[in-house]
Amino acid sequence: MQDFNSPTIENVLLVSIDCLREDWLQRGISEGIVPTLERLTTDGLYFNQAFTVANTTDPSLTSFMTASYPHTHGVQENGWGLDESVPVLAESIQDVGHETFGVVSVDHLSDEHSGLGRGFDEYCDGGGSYDTLYPILSRIYDTKTFNTVFGAVKDIGTEQWNLKSLLRQTGLIRLHCRTAKSVTQDAVDQLDRVDGSFFGWVHYFDMHEPRNYDRNDLEAHDEYTAAMKLVDGYVQQLLDELEKRNLREETLVVLTADHGEALDDHGYTGHGRQLYDEELHVPLAFHHPDIEAETVSDQVRTIDIAPTVLDLLDVEVPDEFEGRSIRANDDGTPPGDRDAFLTAYPEFAESIGLRTPGWKLIREGSDHELYDLSTDPNEENDLVAAGETDGTPYEVLREKLQAWDSAGNEVTDQDVDADTQEMLKDLGYVD
Repeated sequence: MQDFNSPTIENVLLVSIDCLREDWLQRGISEGIVPTLERLTTDGLYFNQAFTVANTTDPSLTSFMTASYPHTHGVQENGWGLDESVPVLAESIQDVGHETFGVVSVDHLSDEHSGLGRGFDEYCDGGGSYDTLYPILSRIYDTKTFNTVFGAVKDIGTEQWNLKSLLRQTGLIRLHCRTAKSVTQDAVDQLDRVDGSFFGWVHYFDMHEPRNYDRNDLEAHDEYTAAMKLVDGYVQQLLDELEKRNLREETLVVLTADHGEALDDHGYTGHGRQLYDEELHVPLAFHHPDIEAETVSDQVRTIDIAPTVLDLLDVEVPDEFEGRSIRANDDGTPPGDRDAFLTAYPEFAESIGLRTPGWKLIREGSDHELYDLSTDPNEENDLVAAGETDGTPYEVLREKLQAWDSAGNEVTDQDVDADTQEMLKDLGYVD
């Protein structure tokens, strides 16, 4: 593996795409419908075994901006907000003189709700321009309170006719995010503003349900694929703008996703509920004119992105970061496999897990699932349920997962505040 540190890397543009799972990206590449994402992954340094450590947006993005697990940074659910004491990637880059900007696409990623705007000279989150019920209510109440209350009432009724589906059918919560067009324009405006070395983060939400896509594409593609195709076009527009400003030659483009998406895998569509690879396996590419194309199959984690970026910029990595740089070792070999601890969305399931290159252990409550990924990559044969754990690392993995979970108990137990408790009591959901 080449050492991809280059003296011409002056700028970094981090592009994250909500819900983009790695295997469907590869399917889109094989069908020739995502030429921009194909170029970033096949012409750059591509880690094809990259995994997020959390399967929902805020916990995941906070994890790779802080290079730490949700156990450590404390953001277990959307809108919980990052404590100011936790170091973030943008601050480290800002401290060495780079201009910084972030452009995000959904209300709960606003600095007000997420705390992720720290370290950015400009943080574009829509400025309250959303016009639907979800963001209106989330601005009346803090996001944690709103999610708690909405989570309690959204499934009232039948599966087909619950409150959540009714609100979506009426459009009241359908468009609580900004489109790729709006996000790209804000990013272009920021490129016009910067005058010197920069770090930019751009997050696209269009692949998240409800998906944004060109309806003409539905004749040939499903909604998820059509949304992926749409985002690909806007990423290309963003890269074209770098070219127009003669910035492309000195800009490292990092492509990744916050999490994947179950698409009727394991009987589920969505994300946050399960810790199977369809929700966790994400693309990770580093693209720069001076970086030779190479695919690396060592298992890495999204918490390794921030220390890698700082390493490439020769910026000191905060001691608090749990992730590690994935540059080549001194002898040119790949960085080596890293175990990934996994966290599901607590609102859906109290599940945690451990993924090694060959094994997956999932714990929900007191129950465990074990998968031999070398022979069962689709995670269809639970060895615990089948009584086939002899000769496997089951006990070792279970002890390791328990030790990790125990170490984080102090930061994961976030009590519901008194106001939220009172609201739930008035609604009849708690005694």
